[in-house]
Amino acid sequence: MARGTGEPNTTLQDLRAARGETQDEVAAGVRELSEQRGRTLATDGNDVSRWERGKVVPGGFTQRLLAQYYGVSIAQLGFPRRRGAAGYSSGHLAGEPFELLDLHDADPEDPRVHDSQQQWLTTRRAMNGRQPALHRHAAQLYPEANRIDDTGLLTKPEWMPVEPADLADITITYDEAAAPPAIEGTGEAARDALPLWNDERRYPRYSYAVRDIAKPTLFENRPCWRITGANFADGKGELTFADMNYFDAIDTCEAVAHEFAAHHITQDGDLAPVSRRGLNLRKAIGDPLDLTRRPGIMSINTLTIRRGRHDAAIVLHSRSAANVATSGGVISVMPAGVFQPSTVRKTDHAGDFDLWRNIMREYSEEFLGNPEHAGDDQPADYSHQPFAALDQARNEGRIKVYAFGVAVGALDLWSALETVAVIDADVFDEIFLNAVKINSEGAVVQIGRVAPTSLIPLTAATLEELYGTGRLAVETHFSLTNTWKHRALLLNR
Repeated sequence: MARGTGEPNTTLQDLRAARGETQDEVAAGVRELSEQRGRTLATDGNDVSRWERGKVVPGGFTQRLLAQYYGVSIAQLGFPRRRGAAGYSSGHLAGEPFELLDLHDADPEDPRVHDSQQQWLTTRRAMNGRQPALHRHAAQLYPEANRIDDTGLLTKPEWMPVEPADLADITITYDEAAAPPAIEGTGEAARDALPLWNDERRYPRYSYAVRDIAKPTLFENRPCWRITGANFADGKGELTFADMNYFDAIDTCEAVAHEFAAHHITQDGDLAPVSRRGLNLRKAIGDPLDLTRRPGIMSINTLTIRRGRHDAAIVLHSRSAANVATSGGVISVMPAGVFQPSTVRKTDHAGDFDLWRNIMREYSEEFLGNPEHAGDDQPADYSHQPFAALDQARNEGRIKVYAFGVAVGALDLWSALETVAVIDADVFDEIFLNAVKINSEGAVVQIGRVAPTSLIPLTAATLEELYGTGRLAVETHFSLTNTWKHRALLLNR
C-alpha cells in the first residue's frame, strides 16, 4: 500500500456504481476472494473509501483481487503505476507511504513464496497464542538481576520506585538532541523474521509483512514518543522522550519476538530449550535495557480499580489478535495504549505530551467506545467530556493514579509504564455509566453466568484464578501482584 495522488479514482467509483454495491460489500467480496487463495485480509469499507478517494493505493495482491472481483484488468482499475527507490527512514512521518516498491511484482501464488508466507503466518499466530509463556522463556536469556520474578518482564532497580509513585510526581522531558537508534529491524539481522515477498527477495520490514499477510483492524503508522531514559528516586520519577513512529516498533519489537518464536516453538507446539542460536536481530539489539539502541516505544498500561467503601473491583480486557497488531490473544489491563499525540500535526503535539492526558484518551476509547483521536484532524480537546469529568475527579482526589515503574517485555522488548488508577465508586459509576462491553481492540472480560458483570472483585482468590488462566499479559500479572502488595496504600485503608 502506498499513498495515492489525492485525486478521486473515478474509475474505481464507476466500477462499484455499475454493480450497485456499497463499499462494505466490495470489501467483503475482496476478502472472500482472498480466503479462496488461502490468504487473510482485513480489508473493510474504509479501505475501499480511501482507494476511491485516491488517498492510498492498495498493494499488488489486493489489486489483483479487485480486478478479479470487477472482471477487469489491473490497468483498468484506475490506480497510478509508479516505482520508487528502496530508501526508507525511521524518521518518516506517520501516514507517509511505505517504501515505494512495485508491489505488482509480488507473487504470493508462487509455491515457494506461498509456503514462506504461510509459515510466517503460522509462527505469528503461535506467537500471539503463547505470549505469556514466551515472555518468561525469553527472560532466561538475560541476567537474573534484571528479571522481575517469573513474570517475563525486565527492568533496572532505578526504574522501579520502592512504593507506587503518584503520577503527579513524574516529570517528563522531550529530548530534542536524542540520536536516532542504531537498530531499525532491517537488513540481514532481521532475515529470520521476514517471509519471502517474491522469488527473489524477502520483505524488507516486518510491518510490510503484517500489512500484506496479517493486517489487523487497527494498523496505522502514527507518530509516537520514544522513551530514551527513565529514573525513579525518592518516590518521584523522570522520563525522557524523543520522536518515533509506530511502525518503527513493529519493525523491531514484533520482529524480534517473531524471531524468538520461530526458533523456540517446535512443530509439536512445545518450547525448545532457550538458546541464542539464530537470534541475530536480538543479538544486534544487545542490551534490552539500553533504551537508546532501538526505537523504544512505550505503552501506558493502567489497571483500573473501582473503590467502594468496603470492597474494590478491577476491569480487564481480552485483546483480539484480529484487531490489534501487538499483544493479541491475551488478557490485559484496561485501558492500555501507546504514548503518542492525538494528531499527526506536529505543531499541535505540545498539549498531548502529558501522561494523564494519554490515559484519559484511552479511557474515552476503551471504556466508552469513542473514536480514537488520530490522523490529521484537530487535536483532542480536553475541555470536553469525558476528559473534563476525569480531570475534575482527579483534581478533587477522587481519582488517584500511581506508577509501579518502567518494565520491558523479554519477548518483544516493548517498554511500558505500569500504572494503576483508583477511582471512587460514585465517580466510576457516573463517568462510565454507558461503558461498552466490546471495543475496537477486543472485549471487556465478564464474570458470572447468572448476572454477568465486568467488575471483577479484587481478592486473593480472584487473583489466583486469573493467574491460573495462563492468558494474563505479563504486564497485567505484574500490575495485579503489585496492586495486591500495595493495596493498603492504593485503597487508602
